[in-house]
Amino acid sequence: HGVDSDFVKVRVRGIFPSQSFKQFISTADADAAYGRDITEDQFDFAPKIIACDPAWEGDDELTIGMRQGNFYEILEVIEKNDNDVEVAALLMRLEDEHNADAVFIDAGYGTGIFSVGKAAKRDWKLVWFGGKAMDKGYLNKRSEMWGSIKTWLKEGGSLPEDPILHQELIGPEIIPRGDGRIQLESKKDMKSRGIPSPNRADNLGLTFAYPVTK
Repeated sequence: HGVDSDFVKVRVRGIFPSQSFKQFISTADADAAYGRDITEDQFDFAPKIIACDPAWEGDDELTIGMRQGNFYEILEVIEKNDNDVEVAALLMRLEDEHNADAVFIDAGYGTGIFSVGKAAKRDWKLVWFGGKAMDKGYLNKRSEMWGSIKTWLKEGGSLPEDPILHQELIGPEIIPRGDGRIQLESKKDMKSRGIPSPNRADNLGLTFAYPVTK
């Protein structure tokens, strides 16, 4: 990729990628939320939402995380795993362990995982990143979920002290559109300019897919 590419800056040199005026989530907002100290009584009233973002290529990660109000934590990060039964079993264990109120799965590569859960009578929900957004100001579901992340960070969201998640959040850029709707660049386009797939950040976004009650 070249020593000055964002891919090498992030994954090899351990420094932040080059910033762009089209950057969707500001570095300042991600910095402010990084390790933000909040007490349990500030989020324990909120529903627990677990999200699963399966890996879509060999060098990607499968990420499972949970958000409760303004608190988010990464529960598991593993290499790409095509064994849907094994991943579903892991997801069921985490759902039971944390007594989660909802489980959202990226439909792109998660339909098999969802099917295993359905057979086990789990009330999980698939989320299509390219699906229709509830807010007409966004082109698709993925852009809308990232919009929710942006608002959440500004309103006091707390990120784990995970440098990879931090760097992934500030990676995507906005694609200019004539109709004014917000569109994020695709994972493929990000990779073409040396930015790794934002698996952990997409996982956080999944927790905002649909309204959940406790």
